[in-house]
Amino acid sequence: MDTCLAVVNIGEESQNSKTELFEDRDTLLVVEEIDQAGRILGDAQEQAAKILADAKADAQKILAQAEASAQEIVAQSQTDLERLRQEVIESAQAEIYPAAQAEGYQAGRQAGETEGNRLTENANQLLLLVKRAVQEEYAKVDSELLHLAIKIAERIVRSTIAVEPQRLLDIIQALTLLPLERQGWRLHVAPTDTYLLEGNLPCPWIIDESLNSGDCFLECQEGVFDGRLEAQLDKLEHTLREELEHGGLESISPDCGTDRTDLGSRKGLKNCRPDGGGSWPASQCG
Repeated sequence: MDTCLAVVNIGEESQNSKTELFEDRDTLLVVEEIDQAGRILGDAQEQAAKILADAKADAQKILAQAEASAQEIVAQSQTDLERLRQEVIESAQAEIYPAAQAEGYQAGRQAGETEGNRLTENANQLLLLVKRAVQEEYAKVDSELLHLAIKIAERIVRSTIAVEPQRLLDIIQALTLLPLERQGWRLHVAPTDTYLLEGNLPCPWIIDESLNSGDCFLECQEGVFDGRLEAQLDKLEHTLREELEHGGLESISPDCGTDRTDLGSRKGLKNCRPDGGGSWPASQCG
């Protein structure tokens, strides 16, 4: 009995060994197949990369050849076009020259006259431009000289009034003769000139802080008669500029001595005071 069991065990062990052997062999076969598949895949990838590189190189070569061919075609086309153009010119000259030779004198004369007229017209236009530029420069010089002369005149007159105060009294006397209505009139004078007004004057006067020495104006119901030196010189300069613009200096109106201004344009006489206050204290001359 024991012997039989031993035989059975030996048989089972032998069978198990055979089964394990077959399983190991199958595993080795699977591993070899995987390695072979990997080698095949690697070879395929290498061949694909080589084919792609060769294709790129061939494409670059084909592109370079195409560009070279295109340049040759363009160059040949330009050569053919230039040759054709020259042939057309030569053909036209061969056909036109005989007829042009017969009519050349008259056509040349007419062309010369036309060109001469054009050049003459251009020269005349250029001359007009030059004359206009010269006139503009003269006008600028005249304007600057006039302004300078007015400023010099202002300094001379102010110096004269400072030396001869009687000149200011003459201006005041002339102002008092202008209004037709003398009710409510007042003379505005500079603070530095009040010492001249101690004599008898036909109108009251007030001190105006806005005036420079030698300036004055007369306020009345008719408006304002401006005796300020700057205002008179401005009016004179304006008149002279108008004369210059019209081509010459002619007689100037004698009413440039005093300037009559509407009261409304002064926006209230109290604005003349530096402190913006009310009316000035009035003093009756004499």
